[in-house]
Amino acid sequence: MRRALLAAFALAAVLMLAVPARGVRAHAALAASEPAPNAFLRQSPPEVILDFTEPIDPRASSIRVLDGAGREIAVGAAVVTQGRMRASLPKLEPGIYNVIWNNVSRVDGHALTGSYPFTVLNPDGTVPDAVNVLAAVGSGSDRLGRADGTATRLLALLGLMLTAGAALVTVLWPEAPAATQRRLGQAAAVGAAAGVVAAGLSLVLLLETYSGLGPGAAVFGTQFGRYWLVRAVLAAGVAGAAALYQRRPRSAAALLLAFAAGQLATFTATSHAAAVAGSAWAMTIDLVHAAAGVGWLGAVAGAVVAARFGRRRDPWRALMRRFARVASVLVFVLLATGLLGALIHVDSVQKLTETRYGLVLLAKLALALPLLAVALYNARRGKARLVGERPGEPGRFMLGAAAEVGLGVAVVAAAALMSQTTTSRSVVLEPERRPFDMTAPASNLRVTLRIDPNRTGLNTFRVSLADQSGAPAEAQAVRLVFRYQEDQSLGPSVLVLSRDRTGEFIGQGPYMPLEGRWRVEAEVRRADADDARTFFDVRPAGAFAAAVMPRGGAWSLPTAGLTWNQFGGLVLLLAGLGFALGRGAARELNRRLGWVASTGTMAGFGLGVLLLFGVHAHEPRSGLPTNPVFPDADSLARGRALYEANCIACHGRTGVPPPGLDLNPYPLDLTVHVPQHPDGQLFRFIADGIPGTAMPAWTEQGLTDEEIWHLVNYLRTLAPTTE
Repeated sequence: MRRALLAAFALAAVLMLAVPARGVRAHAALAASEPAPNAFLRQSPPEVILDFTEPIDPRASSIRVLDGAGREIAVGAAVVTQGRMRASLPKLEPGIYNVIWNNVSRVDGHALTGSYPFTVLNPDGTVPDAVNVLAAVGSGSDRLGRADGTATRLLALLGLMLTAGAALVTVLWPEAPAATQRRLGQAAAVGAAAGVVAAGLSLVLLLETYSGLGPGAAVFGTQFGRYWLVRAVLAAGVAGAAALYQRRPRSAAALLLAFAAGQLATFTATSHAAAVAGSAWAMTIDLVHAAAGVGWLGAVAGAVVAARFGRRRDPWRALMRRFARVASVLVFVLLATGLLGALIHVDSVQKLTETRYGLVLLAKLALALPLLAVALYNARRGKARLVGERPGEPGRFMLGAAAEVGLGVAVVAAAALMSQTTTSRSVVLEPERRPFDMTAPASNLRVTLRIDPNRTGLNTFRVSLADQSGAPAEAQAVRLVFRYQEDQSLGPSVLVLSRDRTGEFIGQGPYMPLEGRWRVEAEVRRADADDARTFFDVRPAGAFAAAVMPRGGAWSLPTAGLTWNQFGGLVLLLAGLGFALGRGAARELNRRLGWVASTGTMAGFGLGVLLLFGVHAHEPRSGLPTNPVFPDADSLARGRALYEANCIACHGRTGVPPPGLDLNPYPLDLTVHVPQHPDGQLFRFIADGIPGTAMPAWTEQGLTDEEIWHLVNYLRTLAPTTE
């Protein structure tokens, strides 16, 4: 059996190494674009630029532009560079236009499609008289998995559960009667058949996605195709091992476990875990999580098969004793890695309820609770009844275990859906709307300007007039003059407001089409007094910039919301908890194992607490300022300019300090240290300086608070060199 196991693992390793280890990605969602969705532009844009969260395949990705009537606009050929796709545009006349895009992830073969409109304004800044007959498809940033892809993944996982479960029961129960072993072999054959069918369905989906390529190019010329080929070979290996089961069950079981592990590795290599910064950590956690889930539920399914065809006086005690220990370890590993995986893929609590991935995750957790309750009952009462040869056994145990498997299948179905759904971390949530509302004096009036929603593009402008006592004041006319402060060559635009009621004037239009600072001048004309004037400085929220999304190499920090110390401390605490829970069982098996478990408990808890609370501690988040500046493209541009003017000499253009500086201590690598601190802490470092270093207090060097926040936003875009 050892030789068979070694041969199987060697074959799986060779097949996995045959696929190049690149920065693999999945679900290329739209993160940012130029023009931005629903933008109102004063000039025709020269090109369309789309930034996606992951690299895309240029052979199956494209950009189209239609006008508001649905007529095609001739654009240049799409040029793809990693996760960016761009196409040149002809000069566009005033009107409404629609950008329609589709892409295919370069690794997992998932196809996404989306569209959005933008408007080119008339020369005087007014909205053209046009109607858009096309409905937007959506940004593609939050998509639920397709039913066919989910069903295929579910079938593959169920097949792995049956084969791995039959193999585990065979390994754990060598005393099993020959008739039971034959039935386990038949269950393994059914699982192998399900895996082969799933591989065939996956090939159909692959060829459909790459319909523009031939079958050979789709399989051998794409990264997902090559991983599919490895998975198909391993599925055939599972089928061969299942055929061997009747003659040499122990050797067949070893082969089944090895080939199943290889198949799970291919799923991980084309999963969400492969798409994040710190993919090496994330993929390890994902693979261990999947193996623990398949092993546990598969073993329970194998126990159901054994109970169905077993007898009350079979040697159940030996199986249940070993099975309980293995299942306990697998369940704990499943829960621990599930927690770590959630922290990797869901970067904020808000996204649990505001993204589809988060909602499916909550549904999975809701299903897991009754599953764990049934599993606990079976582990305590069901096992005792079976071992005690109570009347009605093993039939009653089979029913309880079957209920556990049924709930487990529902959880696996939710996991399959999650694997096909855009992760929360890749979804860009709309920023919180903050309408502008400010009052300013103008002669003997108080003028209140309200702008809703205060975004680049279309807004509603309302002006309220009041006298010194606060009573509504009359006026003949009110107009607003908009001046763009970032580019003085851009002329002003004027909006004449309509009377709404006494002292209230209202208007609507795209009078702030660009990101950045605007000065809005309010001019009030009165019949019985001089005209009154005042102004407001407004900064509308702009489009999200893709550059602020977390980036990094394979071994960088995988969790967006934790520091290295917090992540490492949490892992050690979980390890310590696992050793503590298993210490009694380890002591029963062997005194040395008990000693190892005790040592692991103390080390895990001690080091975990030290990392979480004692090392590199900083001011608690509750005492830090909150970043008031949204990281749109304008903020990043201003932060970059400030960084290049003030920070490059010590920290380098990319955040990595240049060699040869005569500084002690040497400047920190910002690509490593920035992710370890919240925005408020970075603000304090810049504003107040760092004592004992060459880092000055930049507030004393003339930087304003707003400029420092722009710098903080830009620092978030610095990324380490991708491995």
